[in-house]
Amino acid sequence: MGGEKPTGIVVLTVLYVIEGLFGLAYGAMLASGGGMLGFAEMGLAGSLLAGVGAVVLIIGLIDFAVAYGLWNLRPWARTVAIIFAIIGLLGFPIGTIISIIILWYLFKPEIKEAFGVQQ
Repeated sequence: MGGEKPTGIVVLTVLYVIEGLFGLAYGAMLASGGGMLGFAEMGLAGSLLAGVGAVVLIIGLIDFAVAYGLWNLRPWARTVAIIFAIIGLLGFPIGTIISIIILWYLFKPEIKEAFGVQQ
């Protein structure tokens, strides 16, 4: 590809950064809200909410790692993006459509080549 990043990869990188920011913000809200509910005699519900918040925070951090990997054309980042897109197929209808587009793009021969994946 002559050292240039494919435009679609730049777009995916930006989208993963945005998703990571939302994941961190939403995860922090859930975790802190769950923590406060846990102290307000909500016990199990507060603990579950805090746990879900922690998982969302971790996914947000993974999104940042994938963005970094995509930006640097690392093959592992393409693999993780494919896994996330496969999971995204369950988000009917919009998530399914977006995930199909991402999967189609990541399996294009020139994109595979940019990541150094053998045909």
